[in-house]
Amino acid sequence: MRFRIVVVALLLTACTSASPSPSAEVTQSPSPTEEPSPTQRPSPTPIPIDEAMLARRFTVMVAGVDSSAVRRARGEDQNTDALMVISVSADKSRIDILSLPRDTVDIPMPDGTIYHRKINSIAQAFGIEGLRGAMSTLLGVPIDRYVEMDMDDFTWMVDAVGGIDVEVATRIRDSQVHLSLDPGPAHLDGATALSYSRSRADSDYGRAARQQQVMVALARKWLDPGVGPLIGTVRLLHSLKTDIGLDEITTLLEIGRRSATAQVTAIVLKPTRFSLFVGFEPGTARGWVMIPNVPEIRAYARSVLTD
Repeated sequence: MRFRIVVVALLLTACTSASPSPSAEVTQSPSPTEEPSPTQRPSPTPIPIDEAMLARRFTVMVAGVDSSAVRRARGEDQNTDALMVISVSADKSRIDILSLPRDTVDIPMPDGTIYHRKINSIAQAFGIEGLRGAMSTLLGVPIDRYVEMDMDDFTWMVDAVGGIDVEVATRIRDSQVHLSLDPGPAHLDGATALSYSRSRADSDYGRAARQQQVMVALARKWLDPGVGPLIGTVRLLHSLKTDIGLDEITTLLEIGRRSATAQVTAIVLKPTRFSLFVGFEPGTARGWVMIPNVPEIRAYARSVLTD
């Protein structure tokens, strides 16, 4: 379950690495003198591990945007319908994944105000940094970094590794996303994996749990040594946004290595424990909403996301 940390590192490495320079050419002299030796390039200086970063807890927010090239061309809104926080404990013995339902409203913001619309619209209103601040304030814990990706790039990542394998828990029939799956093991291509992650045939909460399941399966495929030649092609991911620095890659990979056998807990912050109200709210135009139980969410988050 080092999947998120390592995949993020691979993504950033591919997207920020410079194109290789052409090899030095050896020219022949017209005279019978010896040919000059090719100039040797200095080896790149390895990026050192940040020991302070390695020794503490690392928490990242992952946002999946319900956007694509086609949707953007039509001028449609871009909402973060997949929203999760992944945290690796300081001793690398535990990884916790928290997903927040997209219909969550009345979000406490860093400036003390309350955002009354749904949380999936915060990034469009205030940017991905604004969403990170809102999630950090709601959970009551610091979030170190963020990663954001759209549906096109998610689909590409699944197809690039030949699809993913998941265990379907219950029968799903969803004509809206063209999905039909029976319980049991299933191999999903990119388009089907996207539909499996987007379907609300059971509930938003079931969808959030499937999103966690899909990301685990996808990362396992990308961590397979056989996909090494594909890593460089990740530069094709046009939607990727992250504030992870290139100088942090070595440290993140080491965090992934040390947490390979960590205990993993994944939870959706759903009713009834984590809500005060869920349903259609009378007298408002917000539609179906979940009003969060902020004290309960913070208590749980702090119990698992702090050392």
